[in-house]
Amino acid sequence: MVVVIHTVRLKGAIPLRGYLRGASVCLLTATLVVMLAGCGQQPVAIVNGQKITRTEFINRLKQAAGKPVLADLLFRRLVEDEFTRSGLKLTDQEVMERVAELKSEFPNEEAFQQWLSSVGMTEQDLVAEMRHQIKEEKLRTRDVKYTEADLRKFFNENKARYDKPLRVTISQIVVSTKQEADKVYAELQKPGANFGALARQYSIDAMFRGQGGRLPELPQDRLMPPDLQPLVAKMKVGDVSKPVKIDENWYIVKLENRKAPEKASFEKVRAKVERDYTLVSAKPKEALYRDLAAKAT
Repeated sequence: MVVVIHTVRLKGAIPLRGYLRGASVCLLTATLVVMLAGCGQQPVAIVNGQKITRTEFINRLKQAAGKPVLADLLFRRLVEDEFTRSGLKLTDQEVMERVAELKSEFPNEEAFQQWLSSVGMTEQDLVAEMRHQIKEEKLRTRDVKYTEADLRKFFNENKARYDKPLRVTISQIVVSTKQEADKVYAELQKPGANFGALARQYSIDAMFRGQGGRLPELPQDRLMPPDLQPLVAKMKVGDVSKPVKIDENWYIVKLENRKAPEKASFEKVRAKVERDYTLVSAKPKEALYRDLAAKAT
């Protein structure tokens, strides 16, 4: 499953993690401008004895991100106002179900919290982003009409979207030299060796090191780097690979689990089919923004 949050920028939508990164920059920029105003000559940093003043910092922030931040704020306000006037409803349960859907992409709560930290957001920020996204979706889809037959036809035409492919869960230790890789692999051969503990100790993979190198469940053909795919395909559950060089680093991989492909049934995925159908048939975001802007004062 790919979760996408749509930004209120004019250039369209980008994947969740990329968007949240961009959104957090906008939010942080706007917050810093407000917080720093009125303290112009106070230094925010001193480099080799030279002060970088708050005024310099604010001006640079405005030049670098002022226009996208302002556009983001304007369209957010337009969406919020239109949603209030529309009579459409959004419950807390809907929002939290979306958050839970996103959380399911991570192997555990710790990994989810580390990801939030890496993109400069709190869980409250994420809930607010989800709430805004759903409001925008409801505005875009409010005029979409469909029948149960329409949904079934859409499902039948897009079955591959809902089928679950071959999925694997792996843990990995990534090091930068063959010498380190051989050392770690030798330790893994000792009785009672703990792959997760060694990943935390040696792996340079900052994103998953804290989880003992364990990645979330993924389709086997989406493992990255791509060279991991044929390696994992030959492994049995519980196997630990010998060190293999991929790009500039050395990988040691443990296959934790493998799940066979599953064919989806309409009844099990109906809610997702309904959401996908309405979004495919929805008014384009740019058209929504143009309509809202045309009515705005």
